[in-house]
Amino acid sequence: MGSLRALLGPVSSSLAALGLFLVLHASPNLDPRLPAPGFHFWVVSGTSLLAFVLALLVGVVGVRARDARIVFLGAGFAGLGGFFALHGLATPGYLIEAASAVDGAGHAGGAYGYGAGPSEDPAGSGSSTVVAVAAQLSVASLAAWMFAAAYLRPADERMPLGGLLAGWTGVLVAAVVIGLVRPEWASFVPVDQDPLRWATTAGVFLLLAPAGARFLEGYRLSRSGLHLVMLYVVGWIAVTQLIMILGEVYQLSWWLYHAVLLAAVAAVLATVARQMQAGKATSALGALLSDDAERRLSYGLRPEVRALVVATEARDRYTGGHMLRVADHAVRIGRVLSLGPDSLRALAQAGVVHDVGKIEVPDAVLNKPGRLDDDEFERVRQHPVAGVRIGQALGMHRPELEIIRHHHERWDGGGYPDGLKGAAIPRLARVLAVADVFDALTSDRSYRTAWCAERAISHIEREAGTAFDPACAGALREALRGVVHGGADAGTART
Repeated sequence: MGSLRALLGPVSSSLAALGLFLVLHASPNLDPRLPAPGFHFWVVSGTSLLAFVLALLVGVVGVRARDARIVFLGAGFAGLGGFFALHGLATPGYLIEAASAVDGAGHAGGAYGYGAGPSEDPAGSGSSTVVAVAAQLSVASLAAWMFAAAYLRPADERMPLGGLLAGWTGVLVAAVVIGLVRPEWASFVPVDQDPLRWATTAGVFLLLAPAGARFLEGYRLSRSGLHLVMLYVVGWIAVTQLIMILGEVYQLSWWLYHAVLLAAVAAVLATVARQMQAGKATSALGALLSDDAERRLSYGLRPEVRALVVATEARDRYTGGHMLRVADHAVRIGRVLSLGPDSLRALAQAGVVHDVGKIEVPDAVLNKPGRLDDDEFERVRQHPVAGVRIGQALGMHRPELEIIRHHHERWDGGGYPDGLKGAAIPRLARVLAVADVFDALTSDRSYRTAWCAERAISHIEREAGTAFDPACAGALREALRGVVHGGADAGTART
């Protein structure tokens, strides 16, 4: 249900735009021809200018942060702005004279090579073809770079990101110049004609779908406004592509895609501008595209939750970042176990605050270098109960509260605070228990130094069926593949 709620707005808005187009397109009486080359020129130019501004903002953030994925996203909006600028500048009758583009009555001729049929340009200027090809390339370029931003991680971290962005901008400038000076060359890129226009549309959809899935995954964890906006954008770009290939130039229904595309660019620009004003642009864009669940979780924390996490971990110099790391590990284990998005969200939410109850444990007990006596250990054993009380005050729901209360239960019934055994322990609490112990073992503590990752994983696998749910313990190695925590051999964890 959580995934459906997250998708409700983006999907409904996209379907509404597509539905409006289909209704107009199927009803000649509702779909008048509105030839306005001048208006087209200015609307397209304005959209491309906004896309360039957005590309500049995102690109600068990416270069400064040395984050290739942010730079890729900036390149996507640069591609949209560049090719769409050519789309506007090639409007017949402006920079490219097209004898057939405007008839004696002042109406545009031809279909610009869109879905209505072949373009009419007997004067040989190629203006109509340039307009159509540039529009298709603008959307395809954005989709391709968006996919790259969501999934590609450059092998060479020293990639000259500024040079990449500058080089791509040079390619776009060259494309615009060539399109205006030698418009007939557009016929060598017939993405506006069958069958290539349908192949291009399929390619756009195949690129947008996984990018949208990545943004949805990030939104489930962080509830970030930027993730949500990008979900809207994915849907709107898909609708734009469909209208471009199905619409007839200058019909009212055809104008709709210009409005949808303008809304997409403006929405992202406004969101990024707000993040920059708040000083959060780098963290927001980084969390948008990162594979690191910890980074996305950290960005998505509410201010009061963040303050509570900081206050809790500040009292124990050995556990800084522990709760975020545990949340990250738990989500990874949950994915291996094929848990649903709502369960992953609960693990993320509860994981970042699972130890907040320790804020009520005295410092002398929390940071005691030796073994705890019975009274001291009993005070520690009560931190899950205190954590539930704090979680309730934060508005957390039953799944999160169960995780907080039961993440120290043992599979054999020897845990605390309730001594639950086996399947009686909530499944998500069993997942977090494995993640919690792994991070505790691989972190320095007041009573021992950190273990290496391999020793910690082997220890948890040996304890499967005794301390841990065998399925959860068995998923740990695959879940943390590539995650390395250094450390020397040491004694026993106290979590």
